[in-house]
Amino acid sequence: MTTRVRLFANLREMAGASTVELPGGTVAELLAVATARYGPDFERALQSAQVWVDGVRVGRDAAVPAGAEVAVIPPVSGGSYVVQSPVGLEIALVLATFGVLFLGNALSLEWFTVLVVLVASVWVLDITGATDRRGLPLANAVAMLAVGAGALATYRFGVVGMAAATAGSLLAVLSASVFRNLLRPIDSFAAGAVLALTTALGTSALIVLRLRSRDETLVFLFVLTVAIVVSWASDRSEMPLIDPLVGLLLGAVLAGAVGGALWAPDLLAAVGGAVAAAVALVAGRNLGSLLRAGGFFTQGVIPGSMAYFDGALLAAAAFWSVVTILS
Repeated sequence: MTTRVRLFANLREMAGASTVELPGGTVAELLAVATARYGPDFERALQSAQVWVDGVRVGRDAAVPAGAEVAVIPPVSGGSYVVQSPVGLEIALVLATFGVLFLGNALSLEWFTVLVVLVASVWVLDITGATDRRGLPLANAVAMLAVGAGALATYRFGVVGMAAATAGSLLAVLSASVFRNLLRPIDSFAAGAVLALTTALGTSALIVLRLRSRDETLVFLFVLTVAIVVSWASDRSEMPLIDPLVGLLLGAVLAGAVGGALWAPDLLAAVGGAVAAAVALVAGRNLGSLLRAGGFFTQGVIPGSMAYFDGALLAAAAFWSVVTILS
């Protein structure tokens, strides 16, 4: 039995291919064949690599079922490794991220806009840093501009500004590929376009939601916080009670019901928005893992300090859309 194995970063360079077919029934057997085929340098790089089978991180003794896809992700370039940040640092980042958003929502529309731009910009820097380290060039400047343009255009012109900023972000990615050869390959262009559209749409959605209602914005931030904390705690636990993605979904829906009952003018709309946000959070997590690590990984470490925020902007757009329709 042969298995399709995807190689990343320096492993891909040593093998001369991004995908290889290897015989073996376990991860250890596959890696032994790869070592014999590609030499001692390849073996040394494998010592600190992480292995994923069908999107789940596994150990070297794991069985590889027929038809499975294996991904081998080595240390990223620049000498850093794909490891988990200290728990204290992760908690501090989560508290700081959502703390400033809650604070901005409580203060004023103007402060909320400024702080949304700040948080979204830091997230863009984090995710583009991860793509740079794995050798995927993106139109980073365009994604940053999409954050500011989305927030400012929506603050000034509402939904019209939101639509203009979203369309403009795609045109900007197209323009950037004309001037930079590195951005012309389809993988770089597609990833850059998705990132720019997500940042423009999500940032705009947060502002237009705040323009609509401070209470509904409070409900969304509560949904986002609870969902991400539940998912993060499950992912960090050595013996999780539920899958992190299931925790994300359940946390969002339950938070929507509680938050809607406490603050929303329309409970049905709040719950519907929370369900939509939950689905978007899962989609955003998958999108984030694809950009950061090159594959859809449902569990384990994802490169970057703000990977937990990957689905937040998509969730904002989903929440606003459903609440607007149902209200």
